[in-house]
Amino acid sequence: MSIALSGKPPLSDTADQEQGRTAILLVEDDDADARLVTRSLTPYARRASVARATSLKEARAWLHRNACDVVLLDLSLPDSFGLETVTRLHADAPSLPLVVLTGYDDEDFALDILAHGAQDYLVKGQTDGPLMWRAVQHAMARKRLEEELRLSEERLQGIIGLAQDAILTTDANLNITLFNRAAESLFGYDADDILGRPLSLLIPERFRPDHDAHIADFSVSETQAQVMTNRREVLGLTADGQEFPAEVSIAKLHHAHGLLFTAVIRDVSERKRVESELRRMATTDPLTGLNNRRRFLELAEVEMARLRRYGRAVSVLMLDIDRFKAINDTHGHAVGDHALVRLAEVCRDELRDTDHIGRLGGEEFAIILPETPLASATEVAERLRQRLALAEVPIVPGDHRHGCLRMTVSIGVAMCGDEDSSIERALGRADRALYEAKAAGRNRIVVSDGYPGPAFAAASGPISIAS
Repeated sequence: MSIALSGKPPLSDTADQEQGRTAILLVEDDDADARLVTRSLTPYARRASVARATSLKEARAWLHRNACDVVLLDLSLPDSFGLETVTRLHADAPSLPLVVLTGYDDEDFALDILAHGAQDYLVKGQTDGPLMWRAVQHAMARKRLEEELRLSEERLQGIIGLAQDAILTTDANLNITLFNRAAESLFGYDADDILGRPLSLLIPERFRPDHDAHIADFSVSETQAQVMTNRREVLGLTADGQEFPAEVSIAKLHHAHGLLFTAVIRDVSERKRVESELRRMATTDPLTGLNNRRRFLELAEVEMARLRRYGRAVSVLMLDIDRFKAINDTHGHAVGDHALVRLAEVCRDELRDTDHIGRLGGEEFAIILPETPLASATEVAERLRQRLALAEVPIVPGDHRHGCLRMTVSIGVAMCGDEDSSIERALGRADRALYEAKAAGRNRIVVSDGYPGPAFAAASGPISIAS
């Protein structure tokens, strides 16, 4: 196709694009300049076609009806002048490459042209055909890249905006440069208020030194991205001073002005709560709230380890409610359960925070007393026996008006020793002592290992009392 030039629009149509030729719209009101342009492009006639418009209005109308690959734009038109010409045409056709034809050979002005949406510029009188053709090709290639970049940024912004996790970025000085909607919701800051402010605002003060050290290590490491799981705890800080557990992934990007950081932050409060509840359920007796057998044995083994390492005294108690079956048979299992709960309450009240009590099964309980020699453990056992003998258990759970019963307990006491390979051996001695107490009439304590211990009169069994 030969290059056409006409003073009347339109001069080209989509057929040029369909045939693989570059469709150029020349917007030039000066006939002489227009002829120079078309003459310069004559060697490329088989690869391009040129249509001409003599005003901005004419160009906009032509673009409305025709497809085009690139626009050669003069800035001095009858109906528009200067940078405004670029701005107006770019607004009409933002995806169309623009090459500005200007008589100003000024670097600052050229940069302004590019900033207003043009992809290249040519100085009239200082260009030839090859230079003009390269500018056309360059403008088209640059525009494609700009469009790809724009679409990529829009997709990224869409993802960031829709993300359920908080996403933020910082500059090399750890000042916040991006704060998505989820981050606004999580931290309670508006993006406009926090952009440019330090990241440390989102971290509890006591963790800031560790966080700074962590970022410093990450900055010089070869790792580009990581989940911050190597720290014991990561907490976020909201605008109103509330702390919350967080899961944080960070990445770094090398930039001409230094490292840039991106963080993805997830509030894991609910997960932590569920994990805590699962741990509690796995280690706690659901009826009494005491340690279950497995957890009690774990804690007891810890105390045994301390005994072996430091030689500290450790004693154990085995405790059993006397005639518990009679309570269940006479008053029902609900009252029996309440007796177990009441026993747990009394023990918690009587024991130290450092003592451990567990329900091993049924009405059988075990207590481990750290830093407690056998004589002191015996005193503790006797206090428990007396307190439990006075504890009232309503016959109708939660209602004392229908009367209460009292329970007694038998307790076996033993001291752990270096020769005990596990807590089970000491518990076994305490358990045998417990059975001796039962056999001797109940409501008493018996001390294992030949320790004489005090002897107490046996009771006849559960005692019903009036309210």
